[in-house]
Amino acid sequence: MNPAKSLTVAALGLLICVSADAQPAAQSPPRVCLNLRDIHHTDTPDDRTIVFHMRDGKIWRNSLRSVCPMLHTSPYSQVVYSDQVCSNQQFIKVEQSGYTCVLGDFAPAVPKP
Repeated sequence: MNPAKSLTVAALGLLICVSADAQPAAQSPPRVCLNLRDIHHTDTPDDRTIVFHMRDGKIWRNSLRSVCPMLHTSPYSQVVYSDQVCSNQQFIKVEQSGYTCVLGDFAPAVPKP
């Protein structure tokens, strides 16, 4: 066998082995931002969830990064730096407890009939 051809075949075999072992990088959920003027109202069904009801009828569910004590039973305020509420970077403050919590990922939710 031709030495140049042997080297090409060996390199090709190595490339195939490396490609087979490579793992795709874990993808994080896309960052979702909601425009403040499009939010009609919010609900807090528990201490880790805020449901955003939009003026166009869509519903977005946010799972906070961790439990936010008294969120379900107390008013909260959002710390906003722009006209948007964005996943994984927005802070909320529970008025009654004083806890500050961080929004997590947004996911579309299905409206209840």
